[in-house]
Amino acid sequence: MVERRQVPLIAAVTLRKEFLFSLLSTMVLLTITGCSAVSSQHSFKMPSIDDTSQDGPVWPPQPAVPRYAFIGHLYGESNSKDQPNRSGMARFFAAIVGLDAKQASLLNLVRPQQVVTDNRGKIYITDPGLQSIFVFDENLGEFAVWNERGLDFPLPSPIGVTHAQNSLWVTDSELALVYQLNLNGELIKSFGHAVLERPTGITFDPAGQRFFISDTDASDVKLFNTRGELIEIWGASGAGESQFNRPTYLAYRQGRLYVVDSLNARIQIFDDQGRFMKSVGQRGLYVGNFSRPKGIAIDSDGNIYVSESYYDHVLIYNRNGELLMSIGGSGLAPGQFSQPTGLWVDDRDRVYVSDMLNSRISMFQYLGSN
Repeated sequence: MVERRQVPLIAAVTLRKEFLFSLLSTMVLLTITGCSAVSSQHSFKMPSIDDTSQDGPVWPPQPAVPRYAFIGHLYGESNSKDQPNRSGMARFFAAIVGLDAKQASLLNLVRPQQVVTDNRGKIYITDPGLQSIFVFDENLGEFAVWNERGLDFPLPSPIGVTHAQNSLWVTDSELALVYQLNLNGELIKSFGHAVLERPTGITFDPAGQRFFISDTDASDVKLFNTRGELIEIWGASGAGESQFNRPTYLAYRQGRLYVVDSLNARIQIFDDQGRFMKSVGQRGLYVGNFSRPKGIAIDSDGNIYVSESYYDHVLIYNRNGELLMSIGGSGLAPGQFSQPTGLWVDDRDRVYVSDMLNSRISMFQYLGSN
């Protein structure tokens, strides 16, 4: 049998934050259990870089040449024109003391995990805190929430999500399977039964017509064809090259697979045949080091983005794995995070950060290397 390592204990402050948000998630779930699974449309205003002033936050700060500009935060109904934007923690305490009940009852993200966009202006966000998938349509200025009741199948813990072949593919870590949904939220099929242990990240290879799925409890990456059949397994439990300790999110771009090897505190990069190419990052206490890396994404210049969830940073490396800069720090201000998880870069080089314990998606514009 493959030896498995136990997950180290997380700091007490993080556990307290998780407890508060578990309680918040339960409270919000109680308010929506009577809704249909594919909810009615709700209006929202998509954050835009045009909404920020010329003096808005940029990174690195001036007088250096800015590489990233803050776009805004995506919450849900709080993005409507007449509603103030607040963090999940603010809404939680407002509900506890009975203040601002209207704001606390708005339909917003609670614990967003992963983000993906399609080529039609839609943004899909998994939220296990609400056992739901949020679907934002920036062209229409509307969003819907897909949850269990009307989907006619359980969705207790949606984590990873990717868009491929005009479908949405979602991992459920608790049920240990993958759902294929059409773009109306209807189930096409599921797979991974009795094969996956705890799937989290998922990404697609369009040339090879393969799905890569990080099986976190098994400490490996499993490959499936589009019919949902297991075709190969990469890696095993361990700390050497091509070995993993609780891998989480994945990215695939230009024939390379990027694996967040979370408890080994590194990123491993493989070619499309599964051959180890290089490792990025190492455990440490300085900016650029890892403790609990989670999300990963690649932009049009090949820059590598990694969310360091323990220290609340997004670290940016060039294609050679050299640290360029970081955005982050603990807090609520633009460019600050509270346990960031999934990352995504769309075809306009907009960077999406799942700012999980702030109950929002933070958005930045990559301004290019020139």
